[in-house]
Amino acid sequence: MKKSIFFELTPAIFFTAGAYIFPIVILFVYTYKLNGNVSIFNTLNFQIFKFTTYQAVLSTMLAVAMGLPGAYLIGRTKFKFKGIFMALSTVPFVMPSISMTLGFISFFGHSGVLNAYFLWPIFHVRFEPLFTLLGVVMGNAFYNFPLTMVIVGSAISTLDPIYAEAAKIDGASRLRSFISVELPILLPSIIASALLIFIYCFTSFTVMLVIGGSQFSTLEVQIYMYLTTLLDFKGAIGLTLIQICLVGLIASVFSILRKSAGTFSQEVSRTNSKFPSWGLFYILGISVFVFGPILSQIFTGFWNFQNSTFTLEWFERLFSGRMDPYIGNSVLSSILWTFAFSSLSAILTVALSITAAHAVTKIKVPIFDALFTSALAVSPVTLAFGYLAVQNYIPLTFPFEIIPIYTMLSFPIGFQTILAGWQRFPSEIDEAASVDGANWFQKTFMIRIPVLKPQIISTFFFAFAISMGEMGATLVLYDPRFPMISASAYKLFSSMHVPEAQAFGAILTIVTFAIFYVLERPILRDN
Repeated sequence: MKKSIFFELTPAIFFTAGAYIFPIVILFVYTYKLNGNVSIFNTLNFQIFKFTTYQAVLSTMLAVAMGLPGAYLIGRTKFKFKGIFMALSTVPFVMPSISMTLGFISFFGHSGVLNAYFLWPIFHVRFEPLFTLLGVVMGNAFYNFPLTMVIVGSAISTLDPIYAEAAKIDGASRLRSFISVELPILLPSIIASALLIFIYCFTSFTVMLVIGGSQFSTLEVQIYMYLTTLLDFKGAIGLTLIQICLVGLIASVFSILRKSAGTFSQEVSRTNSKFPSWGLFYILGISVFVFGPILSQIFTGFWNFQNSTFTLEWFERLFSGRMDPYIGNSVLSSILWTFAFSSLSAILTVALSITAAHAVTKIKVPIFDALFTSALAVSPVTLAFGYLAVQNYIPLTFPFEIIPIYTMLSFPIGFQTILAGWQRFPSEIDEAASVDGANWFQKTFMIRIPVLKPQIISTFFFAFAISMGEMGATLVLYDPRFPMISASAYKLFSSMHVPEAQAFGAILTIVTFAIFYVLERPILRDN
């Protein structure tokens, strides 16, 4: 291995070992020291595991069903605003979880926008999925259906048309050709998207905590309750071990399927197939489902439902200091610390992703690829639990815990995004620079980074959005000296200050839209 490759791999290896593997190992060591008193296979754990799996399966089925038609439109058909449609479909994936759940409440609630201003005045009916299993499934599907669109859509766009043409010559109908010829080829991408969605739904935290309510409990929520409310570390460890084993197994299968599935490719195909008649209804339905909660969340931050008037009252209460006792610090501090920690974690993610992805591209050793994406197998609450166990041996403060956690949550996707850029990087440029005597720093900062600018910008803002909206680990490790927007909004919501929480969520949503505009501006401009 060349020294330069070893130099590029070392930071990511050490960071992954220290920020991710070490806390998990310490968690297992802590479990062992409990002298076998951890109860794993008891009745309560089994019931929670059964419901967690059940809701994850239902959520995955709905998300895949919602995403497959969109994947077909992206991968096979041609229509005017295809790039914009694909760009907008990624909005839910970068939405802060607390903003999304508050948006669901403001849109689907009893007095929400959909019921108060549309369904009840026009049809005298109400649709109230909140605090039901249906609401949980809808919330999870909202977040994750874009994964099926991107993954399967990419696979469809790369299908060789010769297979369908051969089936047509043999007299097969379009439907039979798809089922018998194309579907088996697409199956790895469909399974890969379903597995990734299942992982996210299985470890869903905010959706279950806010939309599900107190009558439902998943492994992730119960671990959080054990740690923060019941102070039962043994119970938390038992559920954590179950979750790590199952999610780790599924993540391993996903990793095997990932390469053939085109998982992280987001290129828009240029095929000329006719736009189907159902496509318009699908786009309209998805637009309502996606942007109804998002826009109503912003709307609710400026709306007084009792008087049906626009108002800045909720923001005035938010920044007046009256809400400070409920979050443990000032609202302004929440905003400043959130931006500071999110920026630091985004910078770390970009730096680690650039060097690690370049080294992996050169040496082509699968173990490093698997290592740098393995954090997908561990949920934020589990990772935060590991840091609590580390505190028994090493004194850590909130910033030195939360920044590594935020970085590890965004690093796998940042790594894959920049890896895709490196794989398309013209090697002739690097070779020409080496011939001209350029050293590693000159090639990196004067050639490689400028060429990879789109992937770097995308990774930075994606990591920033993930960090800004993360709530599970933030609540587990919450320190009032360092309040974060997501946790502060939830604390306001749980203390029945819903309008102020909606105003806080509106700030998150507006910032997320600004990030989305920066990420997708080239596509929006081209269209």
